[in-house]
Amino acid sequence: MRDIQHYYTELHAKGFKHTNKFSGFDSCCAHFSTRARVGTMTFQQAKMDAIEYIGAQQVSHGWVDYTVGKLFAKTGEEPVSVMSPAYEYHKGRSFPTYEEVK
Repeated sequence: MRDIQHYYTELHAKGFKHTNKFSGFDSCCAHFSTRARVGTMTFQQAKMDAIEYIGAQQVSHGWVDYTVGKLFAKTGEEPVSVMSPAYEYHKGRSFPTYEEVK
């Protein structure tokens, strides 16, 4: 049985609704996990579920519409450097590393 693999795909805003408040960031990530291989129907369904869920949140917060960007897969982890400002908060933890799926 194949282990669960973690992925994310980028979403980019096409425009913002005109408000006096913050309308969201220019892009965001839709994270998802699946055992399916890249390109299978199960994989595509998991990816689309994540895109639709996160995209709907961003549209309700100020995006007009969005485009789907690149897909990335988790390839490992790297420890937090002692010289990093994040070390004080993340002592002893590691950050995931991702590579683009082509």
